[in-house]
Amino acid sequence: MDLGTRVGVATRFCAFDSGGLADAVAAAEVLVSTIPAEVAAGYAGTLAAIPVLLDAIYDPWPTPLAAAVGSAGGRVISGLQMLLHQAFAQVEQFTGLPAPREAMTCALAALD
Repeated sequence: MDLGTRVGVATRFCAFDSGGLADAVAAAEVLVSTIPAEVAAGYAGTLAAIPVLLDAIYDPWPTPLAAAVGSAGGRVISGLQMLLHQAFAQVEQFTGLPAPREAMTCALAALD
Protein backbone atom coordinates (compact mmCIF):
# COMPACT_ATOMS: atom_id res chain seq x y z
CA MET A 1 0.00 0.00 0.00
CA ASP A 2 2.80 2.41 0.91
CA LEU A 3 4.66 1.63 -2.32
CA GLY A 4 1.53 2.36 -4.34
CA THR A 5 1.23 5.74 -2.67
CA ARG A 6 4.91 6.54 -3.30
CA VAL A 7 4.68 5.72 -7.01
CA GLY A 8 1.29 7.31 -7.53
CA VAL A 9 -0.75 4.13 -8.01
CA ALA A 10 -4.09 3.96 -6.26
CA THR A 11 -4.32 0.90 -4.03
CA ARG A 12 -7.01 -0.40 -1.76
CA PHE A 13 -7.07 -3.11 0.87
CA CYS A 14 -10.25 -5.08 1.30
CA ALA A 15 -10.48 -7.98 3.72
CA PHE A 16 -12.04 -11.13 2.31
CA ASP A 17 -14.54 -11.31 5.13
CA SER A 18 -15.73 -7.74 4.60
CA GLY A 19 -19.03 -7.02 2.93
CA GLY A 20 -17.33 -4.81 0.34
CA LEU A 21 -15.34 -7.45 -1.54
CA ALA A 22 -17.63 -7.59 -4.58
CA ASP A 23 -17.68 -3.78 -4.79
CA ALA A 24 -13.88 -3.62 -4.52
CA VAL A 25 -13.55 -6.15 -7.35
CA ALA A 26 -16.03 -4.24 -9.51
CA ALA A 27 -13.99 -1.06 -9.06
CA ALA A 28 -10.57 -2.66 -9.60
CA GLU A 29 -8.65 -2.89 -12.85
CA VAL A 30 -6.03 -5.39 -11.68
CA LEU A 31 -5.77 -7.97 -8.90
CA VAL A 32 -2.38 -9.20 -7.74
CA SER A 33 -3.00 -12.37 -5.78
CA THR A 34 -0.50 -14.08 -3.49
CA ILE A 35 -3.22 -16.10 -1.80
CA PRO A 36 -2.69 -19.87 -1.58
CA ALA A 37 -4.73 -21.65 -4.26
CA GLU A 38 -6.94 -23.51 -1.81
CA VAL A 39 -7.86 -20.29 0.02
CA ALA A 40 -8.52 -18.27 -3.15
CA ALA A 41 -10.75 -21.09 -4.44
CA GLY A 42 -13.35 -20.09 -1.85
CA TYR A 43 -13.52 -16.59 -3.34
CA ALA A 44 -13.05 -17.44 -7.02
CA GLY A 45 -16.68 -16.75 -7.88
CA THR A 46 -16.51 -13.22 -6.47
CA LEU A 47 -13.04 -12.48 -7.83
CA ALA A 48 -13.73 -13.88 -11.32
CA ALA A 49 -15.03 -10.52 -12.53
CA ILE A 50 -11.60 -8.88 -12.29
CA PRO A 51 -10.35 -7.78 -15.75
CA VAL A 52 -6.67 -8.61 -15.13
CA LEU A 53 -5.21 -11.09 -12.65
CA LEU A 54 -1.55 -11.63 -11.79
CA ASP A 55 -1.71 -14.85 -9.81
CA ALA A 56 1.68 -15.20 -8.14
CA ILE A 57 0.91 -18.82 -7.30
CA TYR A 58 2.29 -21.13 -9.99
CA ASP A 59 1.65 -24.52 -8.44
CA PRO A 60 -0.95 -25.84 -9.01
CA TRP A 61 -1.55 -24.16 -12.34
CA PRO A 62 -3.99 -22.98 -13.25
CA THR A 63 -5.23 -22.13 -9.79
CA PRO A 64 -8.99 -22.17 -9.27
CA LEU A 65 -8.83 -18.36 -9.21
CA ALA A 66 -6.92 -18.17 -12.50
CA ALA A 67 -9.36 -20.63 -14.09
CA ALA A 68 -12.36 -18.60 -12.90
CA VAL A 69 -10.96 -15.29 -14.16
CA GLY A 70 -9.98 -16.85 -17.50
CA SER A 71 -13.40 -18.45 -17.93
CA ALA A 72 -15.03 -15.08 -17.26
CA GLY A 73 -12.97 -13.52 -20.05
CA GLY A 74 -10.33 -11.83 -17.90
CA ARG A 75 -6.64 -11.69 -18.72
CA VAL A 76 -4.60 -14.02 -16.51
CA ILE A 77 -0.87 -13.64 -15.97
CA SER A 78 0.86 -16.64 -14.42
CA GLY A 79 3.15 -16.38 -11.44
CA LEU A 80 5.71 -18.10 -13.65
CA GLN A 81 5.99 -14.87 -15.65
CA MET A 82 6.77 -13.01 -12.44
CA LEU A 83 9.31 -15.67 -11.48
CA LEU A 84 10.91 -15.45 -14.94
CA HIS A 85 11.32 -11.68 -14.74
CA GLN A 86 12.77 -11.98 -11.24
CA ALA A 87 15.26 -14.48 -12.65
CA PHE A 88 16.25 -12.03 -15.41
CA ALA A 89 17.06 -9.40 -12.79
CA GLN A 90 18.94 -11.88 -10.59
CA VAL A 91 21.15 -13.09 -13.45
CA GLU A 92 21.96 -9.50 -14.38
CA GLN A 93 22.73 -8.51 -10.79
CA PHE A 94 24.90 -11.55 -10.12
CA THR A 95 26.82 -11.55 -13.40
CA GLY A 96 26.78 -7.90 -14.44
CA LEU A 97 25.77 -9.11 -17.91
CA PRO A 98 22.45 -9.02 -19.74
CA ALA A 99 20.32 -12.05 -18.97
CA PRO A 100 19.84 -14.46 -21.89
CA ARG A 101 16.13 -13.75 -21.84
CA GLU A 102 15.13 -15.79 -24.87
CA ALA A 103 17.01 -18.86 -23.67
CA MET A 104 15.60 -18.51 -20.17
CA THR A 105 12.07 -18.07 -21.52
CA CYS A 106 12.45 -21.16 -23.70
CA ALA A 107 13.87 -23.18 -20.80
CA LEU A 108 10.89 -22.28 -18.63
CA ALA A 109 8.44 -23.11 -21.42
CA ALA A 110 10.12 -26.49 -21.88
CA LEU A 111 9.24 -27.43 -18.30
CA ASP A 112 5.53 -27.61 -19.12
